[in-house]
Amino acid sequence: MFLLIDIGNTKTKWMLRDHKDVYQQNSFLTEDIDQDHFMFSDKIQKILISNVASFEKEAILKIKLKKFACPIEFVKPQKKWKYLLNDYQDISSLGTDRWLSALSVSNSIEKSTVIVSVGTAVTIDYVSFDKKEHQYTFEGGVILPGLYLTKNALSQNTAQLKNDEGALQIPAINTANAIQSGFILSVLGNLKSFFELALSKSKDVNIVLSGGDAEYIYQHLSADLKKHSLIQKDLVLGGLFVLANI
Repeated sequence: MFLLIDIGNTKTKWMLRDHKDVYQQNSFLTEDIDQDHFMFSDKIQKILISNVASFEKEAILKIKLKKFACPIEFVKPQKKWKYLLNDYQDISSLGTDRWLSALSVSNSIEKSTVIVSVGTAVTIDYVSFDKKEHQYTFEGGVILPGLYLTKNALSQNTAQLKNDEGALQIPAINTANAIQSGFILSVLGNLKSFFELALSKSKDVNIVLSGGDAEYIYQHLSADLKKHSLIQKDLVLGGLFVLANI
Protein backbone atom coordinates (compact mmCIF):
# COMPACT_ATOMS: atom_id res chain seq x y z
CA MET A 1 0.00 0.00 0.00
CA PHE A 2 1.31 3.46 -0.94
CA LEU A 3 0.39 6.85 0.48
CA LEU A 4 0.97 9.53 -2.17
CA ILE A 5 0.83 13.20 -1.13
CA ASP A 6 0.92 16.36 -3.26
CA ILE A 7 1.51 19.47 -1.11
CA GLY A 8 0.43 22.44 -3.20
CA ASN A 9 0.48 26.12 -2.37
CA THR A 10 -3.26 26.16 -1.65
CA LYS A 11 -4.42 22.53 -1.41
CA THR A 12 -2.82 19.26 -0.41
CA LYS A 13 -4.08 16.19 -2.24
CA TRP A 14 -3.47 12.61 -1.17
CA MET A 15 -4.20 9.11 -2.39
CA LEU A 16 -4.03 5.71 -0.70
CA ARG A 17 -3.56 2.92 -3.22
CA ASP A 18 -1.77 -0.28 -4.10
CA HIS A 19 -0.42 -1.44 -7.46
CA LYS A 20 -3.93 -1.87 -8.88
CA ASP A 21 -6.59 0.08 -6.98
CA VAL A 22 -7.23 3.41 -5.28
CA TYR A 23 -8.77 2.93 -1.82
CA GLN A 24 -9.01 6.47 -0.52
CA GLN A 25 -8.45 9.90 -2.02
CA ASN A 26 -9.03 13.36 -0.58
CA SER A 27 -7.65 16.88 -0.18
CA PHE A 28 -7.38 19.62 2.44
CA LEU A 29 -6.13 23.18 2.66
CA THR A 30 -2.35 23.25 2.95
CA GLU A 31 -2.61 25.80 5.77
CA ASP A 32 -4.30 23.01 7.79
CA ILE A 33 -1.46 20.53 7.33
CA ASP A 34 -0.89 20.39 11.11
CA GLN A 35 -4.24 18.63 11.61
CA ASP A 36 -4.81 14.86 11.55
CA HIS A 37 -5.90 14.03 8.01
CA PHE A 38 -4.57 10.48 7.75
CA MET A 39 -6.66 8.44 10.18
CA PHE A 40 -6.64 5.06 8.41
CA SER A 41 -4.94 2.01 9.91
CA ASP A 42 -3.81 0.33 6.68
CA LYS A 43 -0.28 -1.01 6.55
CA ILE A 44 1.69 1.48 4.45
CA GLN A 45 4.66 0.19 2.46
CA LYS A 46 6.05 3.62 1.61
CA ILE A 47 5.06 7.27 1.44
CA LEU A 48 6.03 9.53 -1.47
CA ILE A 49 5.53 13.28 -1.28
CA SER A 50 5.74 16.22 -3.66
CA ASN A 51 6.09 19.61 -1.94
CA VAL A 52 6.00 23.03 -3.60
CA ALA A 53 4.98 24.80 -0.38
CA SER A 54 7.34 25.86 2.40
CA PHE A 55 9.93 23.69 4.16
CA GLU A 56 7.95 24.31 7.36
CA LYS A 57 4.95 22.47 5.89
CA GLU A 58 7.25 19.59 4.94
CA ALA A 59 8.63 19.37 8.50
CA ILE A 60 5.15 19.39 10.05
CA LEU A 61 3.92 16.64 7.74
CA LYS A 62 6.97 14.50 8.39
CA ILE A 63 6.11 14.48 12.11
CA LYS A 64 2.47 13.60 11.39
CA LEU A 65 3.48 10.64 9.23
CA LYS A 66 5.92 9.01 11.67
CA LYS A 67 3.10 6.85 13.05
CA PHE A 68 3.11 4.76 9.86
CA ALA A 69 6.67 3.53 10.54
CA CYS A 70 7.63 3.24 6.87
CA PRO A 71 10.04 4.98 4.47
CA ILE A 72 9.06 8.59 3.65
CA GLU A 73 10.49 10.16 0.48
CA PHE A 74 10.18 13.81 -0.49
CA VAL A 75 10.64 13.52 -4.25
CA LYS A 76 12.99 15.84 -6.15
CA PRO A 77 13.34 16.26 -9.93
CA GLN A 78 15.97 14.11 -11.62
CA LYS A 79 18.13 14.79 -14.66
CA LYS A 80 17.22 11.40 -16.12
CA TRP A 81 14.68 8.82 -15.07
CA LYS A 82 14.52 5.82 -17.37
CA TYR A 83 12.79 7.12 -20.54
CA LEU A 84 12.39 10.74 -19.34
CA LEU A 85 15.19 13.27 -19.85
CA ASN A 86 15.16 16.65 -18.11
CA ASP A 87 16.53 19.60 -20.09
CA TYR A 88 15.98 22.18 -17.35
CA GLN A 89 19.12 24.26 -16.86
CA ASP A 90 19.11 23.94 -13.05
CA ILE A 91 16.98 20.99 -12.00
CA SER A 92 17.17 22.05 -8.34
CA SER A 93 15.07 25.11 -9.26
CA LEU A 94 12.41 23.10 -11.11
CA GLY A 95 9.17 22.57 -9.21
CA THR A 96 8.70 18.93 -8.28
CA ASP A 97 5.08 19.14 -9.43
CA ARG A 98 6.13 20.04 -12.98
CA TRP A 99 8.59 17.16 -13.21
CA LEU A 100 6.13 14.64 -11.75
CA SER A 101 3.44 15.79 -14.19
CA ALA A 102 5.86 15.16 -17.05
CA LEU A 103 6.69 11.76 -15.58
CA SER A 104 3.00 10.85 -15.35
CA VAL A 105 2.37 11.89 -18.96
CA SER A 106 5.44 10.04 -20.24
CA ASN A 107 4.18 6.89 -18.55
CA SER A 108 0.80 6.95 -20.28
CA ILE A 109 0.90 8.94 -23.54
CA GLU A 110 3.14 8.08 -26.48
CA LYS A 111 3.02 11.56 -28.00
CA SER A 112 4.64 14.93 -27.58
CA THR A 113 2.54 16.75 -24.99
CA VAL A 114 1.80 20.25 -23.79
CA ILE A 115 1.02 20.06 -20.06
CA VAL A 116 -1.14 22.86 -18.67
CA SER A 117 -1.52 22.91 -14.89
CA VAL A 118 -4.05 25.52 -13.78
CA GLY A 119 -3.92 26.14 -10.05
CA THR A 120 -2.54 28.81 -7.73
CA ALA A 121 0.05 29.29 -10.46
CA VAL A 122 -0.34 28.24 -14.09
CA THR A 123 2.48 26.22 -15.61
CA ILE A 124 2.59 25.33 -19.29
CA ASP A 125 5.30 22.82 -20.17
CA TYR A 126 6.38 20.98 -23.31
CA VAL A 127 7.39 17.32 -23.22
CA SER A 128 8.75 16.07 -26.54
CA PHE A 129 8.63 12.41 -27.61
CA ASP A 130 11.05 10.54 -29.85
CA LYS A 131 9.01 7.52 -30.95
CA LYS A 132 11.97 5.73 -32.53
CA GLU A 133 14.03 5.87 -29.33
CA HIS A 134 10.98 5.82 -27.04
CA GLN A 135 12.51 8.80 -25.29
CA TYR A 136 10.71 11.74 -23.68
CA THR A 137 12.33 15.08 -22.89
CA PHE A 138 11.05 17.72 -20.50
CA GLU A 139 11.82 20.82 -22.56
CA GLY A 140 10.71 23.48 -20.04
CA GLY A 141 7.88 25.98 -20.19
CA VAL A 142 6.38 29.10 -18.65
CA ILE A 143 4.85 30.09 -15.32
CA LEU A 144 1.95 32.52 -14.94
CA PRO A 145 -0.07 33.66 -11.93
CA GLY A 146 -3.28 31.69 -11.54
CA LEU A 147 -6.72 33.26 -11.51
CA TYR A 148 -6.77 33.90 -7.75
CA LEU A 149 -3.27 35.42 -7.76
CA THR A 150 -4.13 37.58 -10.76
CA LYS A 151 -7.26 38.97 -9.14
CA ASN A 152 -5.60 39.38 -5.75
CA ALA A 153 -2.56 41.22 -7.14
CA LEU A 154 -4.72 43.63 -9.11
CA SER A 155 -7.15 44.32 -6.26
CA GLN A 156 -4.35 44.89 -3.73
CA ASN A 157 -2.09 47.02 -5.89
CA THR A 158 -4.59 48.99 -7.95
CA ALA A 159 -7.03 51.15 -6.02
CA GLN A 160 -9.89 51.06 -8.53
CA LEU A 161 -9.82 47.30 -9.26
CA LYS A 162 -11.82 44.94 -7.06
CA ASN A 163 -11.59 41.17 -6.70
CA ASP A 164 -15.02 40.48 -8.24
CA GLU A 165 -16.29 37.52 -10.27
CA GLY A 166 -16.07 38.03 -14.00
CA ALA A 167 -16.58 36.18 -17.27
CA LEU A 168 -14.86 35.95 -20.64
CA GLN A 169 -15.97 38.89 -22.78
CA ILE A 170 -14.09 40.30 -25.78
CA PRO A 171 -13.92 43.20 -25.60
CA ALA A 172 -14.90 43.36 -21.92
CA ILE A 173 -17.19 46.21 -20.95
CA ASN A 174 -16.77 45.97 -17.17
CA THR A 175 -13.72 45.63 -14.92
CA ALA A 176 -14.44 42.17 -13.53
CA ASN A 177 -14.82 40.76 -17.04
CA ALA A 178 -11.70 42.62 -18.20
CA ILE A 179 -9.60 40.95 -15.48
CA GLN A 180 -11.14 37.50 -16.04
CA SER A 181 -10.76 37.79 -19.81
CA GLY A 182 -7.16 38.96 -19.49
CA PHE A 183 -6.32 35.86 -17.45
CA ILE A 184 -8.07 33.45 -19.82
CA LEU A 185 -6.55 34.96 -22.95
CA SER A 186 -3.09 34.89 -21.36
CA VAL A 187 -3.38 31.16 -20.62
CA LEU A 188 -4.88 30.37 -24.03
CA GLY A 189 -2.27 32.42 -25.86
CA ASN A 190 0.62 30.70 -24.13
CA LEU A 191 -1.01 27.30 -24.60
CA LYS A 192 -1.46 27.91 -28.32
CA SER A 193 2.16 29.06 -28.68
CA PHE A 194 3.45 25.86 -27.07
CA PHE A 195 1.06 23.72 -29.10
CA GLU A 196 2.34 25.31 -32.30
CA LEU A 197 5.93 24.79 -31.14
CA ALA A 198 5.22 21.11 -30.49
CA LEU A 199 3.47 20.76 -33.87
CA SER A 200 6.53 22.21 -35.63
CA LYS A 201 8.51 19.25 -34.29
CA SER A 202 5.90 16.49 -34.20
CA LYS A 203 2.80 15.72 -36.25
CA ASP A 204 0.92 14.21 -33.31
CA VAL A 205 0.58 16.36 -30.16
CA ASN A 206 -1.57 16.07 -27.07
CA ILE A 207 -2.64 18.78 -24.63
CA VAL A 208 -3.17 17.63 -21.05
CA LEU A 209 -4.90 19.97 -18.60
CA SER A 210 -4.52 19.49 -14.87
CA GLY A 211 -5.22 21.39 -11.66
CA GLY A 212 -8.29 22.87 -10.01
CA ASP A 213 -9.22 25.20 -12.90
CA ALA A 214 -8.49 22.71 -15.70
CA GLU A 215 -12.14 22.31 -16.69
CA TYR A 216 -12.64 26.08 -16.71
CA ILE A 217 -9.80 26.57 -19.22
CA TYR A 218 -10.91 23.54 -21.25
CA GLN A 219 -14.36 25.05 -21.87
CA HIS A 220 -12.72 28.11 -23.46
CA LEU A 221 -10.47 26.15 -25.85
CA SER A 222 -11.15 26.43 -29.56
CA ALA A 223 -12.69 23.38 -31.23
CA ASP A 224 -9.36 22.66 -32.92
CA LEU A 225 -7.47 22.59 -29.62
CA LYS A 226 -10.19 20.65 -27.80
CA LYS A 227 -9.86 17.69 -30.15
CA HIS A 228 -6.23 17.32 -29.02
CA SER A 229 -6.99 17.88 -25.32
CA LEU A 230 -7.87 15.81 -22.28
CA ILE A 231 -8.18 16.53 -18.57
CA GLN A 232 -6.14 14.58 -16.01
CA LYS A 233 -6.62 16.38 -12.70
CA ASP A 234 -4.13 14.46 -10.56
CA LEU A 235 -0.99 14.35 -12.70
CA VAL A 236 1.32 14.91 -9.72
CA LEU A 237 -0.16 11.98 -7.82
CA GLY A 238 0.12 10.00 -11.04
CA GLY A 239 3.83 10.79 -11.21
CA LEU A 240 4.29 9.76 -7.59
CA PHE A 241 2.58 6.45 -8.36
CA VAL A 242 5.00 5.82 -11.24
CA LEU A 243 7.88 6.14 -8.73
CA ALA A 244 6.13 4.11 -6.05
CA ASN A 245 5.32 1.31 -8.46
CA ILE A 246 8.92 0.40 -9.35
